[in-house]
Amino acid sequence: MKIDSHVRAIPGKPFIILQLTDMQVIDAAQQRTPTRLRPDEIEAWKTEHVEQCCYAPIRAVIEKTKPDLILITGDIVYGEFDDSGRALAGFIRFMESHKIPWAPVFGNHDNESAIGVYEQCRMLEKAPHCLFRRSTNLTGNSNYSVSIEENGIPVRVLYMLDSNCCWGAADPDTSRIYGMADDQIAWMTETAQSLAARYDHLIPGFACFHIPTEDYITAMTNAGYQTESDDDGGNYIIAGTAPASGIDADVPSPNTCEEGNPQTVLAPAHPGDTGYKNERMPRGRFQTARSAEFRSAHVDGVFMGHCHKCQISVLGGDSIRYTHGVKAGTYDYHTRGRIGGTQITLTPDRNTFNVTQIYV
Repeated sequence: MKIDSHVRAIPGKPFIILQLTDMQVIDAAQQRTPTRLRPDEIEAWKTEHVEQCCYAPIRAVIEKTKPDLILITGDIVYGEFDDSGRALAGFIRFMESHKIPWAPVFGNHDNESAIGVYEQCRMLEKAPHCLFRRSTNLTGNSNYSVSIEENGIPVRVLYMLDSNCCWGAADPDTSRIYGMADDQIAWMTETAQSLAARYDHLIPGFACFHIPTEDYITAMTNAGYQTESDDDGGNYIIAGTAPASGIDADVPSPNTCEEGNPQTVLAPAHPGDTGYKNERMPRGRFQTARSAEFRSAHVDGVFMGHCHKCQISVLGGDSIRYTHGVKAGTYDYHTRGRIGGTQITLTPDRNTFNVTQIYV
């Protein structure tokens, strides 16, 4: 099984990956019906406000982390507000301006755009620094692999996976199934096994997609970061997590949740656990558990998005770290001060990594 894209790491130095998720750029000028958005939403999400709502916080977190690679776990645009493709094109130009390799997957809203998934894929594939490759033989459209290499040898592989579920799309080439299909999981496992056979050792991997799997809910519940009776998700923060920032204090933000004070401060259940949560994650709402398949593919880190006010990184009982990324902008619902990104630092041995939630 071939690797689709390659990124070079410098031996002996940490390798920094920045996870961005759920920008959900909304261009209010493109709403399909005049009553889809409220007046305050139309004002806040005008075309010209994309800088303060999205680009400014992302620019700040890039400057803070100085990443070697950026991965995006879905919902770049809220597709029903980008039928022209203008918002996606603008975001691509913005990302390309940093001249950093970046690897996106689609979320459940991206492919709602009337321009169609093929055109969205074409736009991403022609961007020089974008590693995206459209999958033509697997369920979904954003399945591809990225290897981090030293001296031409893979030391870690990112499996970028389409979690599908874009029910609002009219394009028949968009998959409406819920979650990853078996053929996608088989591709990941077979690629990992092929690499192990070729290089005569296991190569650790990250699985990156949009909608969480039930493994994440289990890991949070077992760690005490959620109880089955959390009707509203609570207002929790793990001790040691960075405080909220003030970058969006003056940004018009409809549907904003104020963080609230005091919060329930939880001790980390495992070294390295971090994050903030103010959103219920009920069982049965997310993808099928995939722990066994992740382990078969030598995956020790899973990175997801989708839930804008859940930003917990937790070590599961399966020794896999499950991380929900920080929302990267102020479009749609979010917690004020809890926007930015997630820094993943690969240690020089590439076998271990740590996660830091960054609020800018």
